[in-house]
Amino acid sequence: MSSRVSALDDERFSITTAQGRLLIGGTSASAAHEAALLQLAGEHFGGHETQALFRPGVVVGEHWETTTNRLLYALAVLNSAEAEMDRRSISIRGVTSDVDAFAARVEFLREELPGDIELSADVLVVRSAVSFDELCERAFSEIVLQPVSFRQSSADIRQRSFVTLDRMTDFAHDCQDITIAITGHTDASGDESWNRQLSRARAQAVADHIVDHGIDPQRLIVNGLGSSAPIADNSTAHGRELNRRIEFELR
Repeated sequence: MSSRVSALDDERFSITTAQGRLLIGGTSASAAHEAALLQLAGEHFGGHETQALFRPGVVVGEHWETTTNRLLYALAVLNSAEAEMDRRSISIRGVTSDVDAFAARVEFLREELPGDIELSADVLVVRSAVSFDELCERAFSEIVLQPVSFRQSSADIRQRSFVTLDRMTDFAHDCQDITIAITGHTDASGDESWNRQLSRARAQAVADHIVDHGIDPQRLIVNGLGSSAPIADNSTAHGRELNRRIEFELR
């Protein structure tokens, strides 16, 4: 499916591929350029559902059409990927099991770039002996997460917790086939009906923060269990503090 919007911004172009979907968006040089991109998408991402949102450019650099075509070609060997391109830089993030093929295609891309454009690639290599899901599970187990804290009796996230949420967001960007369950818990103080409402509101606030940083909300499962699943003694202040928590789980 292809749509067009007006060209009011600087030249920008993006490609995202994950879970059988390919999203192409940004400045195009012409209708012929758009047609070429969609043809390439069909050739190299034939099993993907493709959505294109093009913005016709008023004036684009001479390299724009060839570079965007080659960028799409380079991403075709990644298991999942995100790429952003503007007048000054190209950044690629993704996962691949064929690092040699990706390196060759990146070199092919570099050949077209003007000297003042910076190209960066942050790609996780999945070896054949380890599945992508296993690699993501391993990476998740190695993330050091500090507790997510909130203002008293509210779902307002404290500033110091944003580091933890940003780490989870980075992980979600790298492992784009993974669904993340976010569960809120409270201590046993107060009415349990309120505890459940508060625990879910806090889990939703965490999910909203992650979504605001580019993660599809359909990949997040939000739940609130109130005080029904304690991990410590609710009769002590320390135990109640431990029970007030957000838990992340891969699905």
